[in-house]
Amino acid sequence: MRLAIALSLVARAAAASCPCYSLSSASNSYMCGVEAVAGTNPTTAEWQPIFALVAGGPAKWGNAGPGVADIGQGCGKPMPTQSVPATFPCELLKAIAMQESGWRQFCVPTTPGDEAHGPERTIISFDCGYGVGQVTSGMHIGETPGFDRARVASDPTYDLATGTQILAAKWRATKCVGDNQPAIIEDWYTAVWAYNGLAYVNNPSNPNLDAMRGVWDPAVGGAYAYQERVFGWVEHPPSPAHWTSIALAYPNRADVGTSGAPPDLPEPDCASPTDCTHKRGVHTSLCGSVTPPPDMTAAEGPLDMTSSHDDLPAKALTDGDVQMSNVPDAAVSGQLQAGCACAVGSRGSPRWCAALVLGLLLALRRRRARS
Repeated sequence: MRLAIALSLVARAAAASCPCYSLSSASNSYMCGVEAVAGTNPTTAEWQPIFALVAGGPAKWGNAGPGVADIGQGCGKPMPTQSVPATFPCELLKAIAMQESGWRQFCVPTTPGDEAHGPERTIISFDCGYGVGQVTSGMHIGETPGFDRARVASDPTYDLATGTQILAAKWRATKCVGDNQPAIIEDWYTAVWAYNGLAYVNNPSNPNLDAMRGVWDPAVGGAYAYQERVFGWVEHPPSPAHWTSIALAYPNRADVGTSGAPPDLPEPDCASPTDCTHKRGVHTSLCGSVTPPPDMTAAEGPLDMTSSHDDLPAKALTDGDVQMSNVPDAAVSGQLQAGCACAVGSRGSPRWCAALVLGLLLALRRRRARS
């Protein structure tokens, strides 16, 4: 019990942490190149349309974000590779943003000392990760990236969209997972790994990780690879107001190899990072921003609608992209507003099933009202 209380206190303390290593700070030892901007962080409900917009890619967000080049779709399993406009599973964007910043663009600074207190300002990690997406590349003094650095610091939508520019680059630079379908959440496994650094530290076979670990649970913590933390967030949302829990599948460690750059991987089907005895199907994003592959039919398996947990850890690591630690208290205070309509069915679930259930519930409600 004492240990549980201690861990809870540590989590709350981390949640309250808000670094702001701004350009003018005397503690700006990593040469962060853009001044923090005052602003009010969006509520959980206000974040939902931002995620929905950004998931649709540049064709949907227009001038609200930077340009993002097309990405590849298909890996000959069986779809031939073709170039398609960049889109992203909103479920994945929400989990990455939770891992990186706790859905914070602005917060009241707690560190360094010369920036502490005052109004809410841009969250800036010690190594210059800016805002909700913790955009690091291009944000140092002397760098001239292909995006508007001032808007990264000041605009939650633009910051999140810039993060997808980095994520899309990782998708293009890494080997295929499954048939490399942008609509399949699990097919982003290696790209998410690369978002934090395509290095051996994130290899699921790294001996520093627990060889018997299950799915990462933010309420429990533990030593996990970065992409496993992101996938764990997808399965363990902070609250039902954030997103619906999705039990994602994992690749077999035997297929991943022992280097920092995994080879072409089969479609993930393991129940956890270490359990391939039990199987899971992959999941198609249903947030309305991605085009499902042509072999996806509307008549397959049940929707995964379970949900759970609400806590927080994390840690800073590398480029693009530093995990900021934890969810602010306001983000887990039980705001149960309906969010972005991101539901996910395992590859193979009749989407008409959800409509049928909704229809039955409405009919039951009308019957009760008449009685």
